[in-house]
Amino acid sequence: MSRFVLIHGAWHGAWCWERVLPLLRERGHSVIAPDLPAHGADATRSWRVTLGSYARRVCEAARASGGPAIAVGHSMGGVVISEAAAREPSLFAGLVYLCAFVPEPRESLMGLASRDRESGVLTAIKRRFVSTTILPERAPAVFYNTCPPDVPALAISRLCAQPNLPTFQRVSAPRGPLPPRAYIECSEDRAISLAHQRWMRERAGIPHVATLATDHSPFFSAPEALAHQLSELAAKLES
Repeated sequence: MSRFVLIHGAWHGAWCWERVLPLLRERGHSVIAPDLPAHGADATRSWRVTLGSYARRVCEAARASGGPAIAVGHSMGGVVISEAAAREPSLFAGLVYLCAFVPEPRESLMGLASRDRESGVLTAIKRRFVSTTILPERAPAVFYNTCPPDVPALAISRLCAQPNLPTFQRVSAPRGPLPPRAYIECSEDRAISLAHQRWMRERAGIPHVATLATDHSPFFSAPEALAHQLSELAAKLES
């Protein structure tokens, strides 16, 4: 049995894992999926959110899991779990990046995202002073392009504003050896291109890699396959 902490990406909340949670629990795993500050049911104001407050939420969830946890970060969540592990590496048995950003120390999400010339995200956002929002008409093509027909409208209705500040803040240098890492790449992803996913995980030297033939939202488009890969990778990371 593994202890999982599932961390959502930008504009989303813990709700995006609702189809994966029961599948992991059926396999005997313990799973926590928290809302990051200002996401989902969390009422924090956008202007108060920092990368540090994201990381603290992840560390709290890891402690609540009852032991070293496998942190899974989707998209922006890859930066968040990296910061959490840099601060308190002993809380984590492993890190899994799900079509996610993999920063080096002192890198920011925006710095990494700006390198991806094939990403469709810039065409799908509306900028505000302290946050960005997703344009509903563009979301299906960028985030949910291999999902069942009922998914995009439901997901879009639950998206929230993404605070700007955490996306510009840089990841800390680790305070100790990082936990072992794995990557799940998504070949039909239009938010983070496959080429960019591979560049990041190859640069990081991540040894354990799985591939899903899905869009940026495998928790909706292939929840069974995702739960299977998470179980397989957890076994490798904890061996």
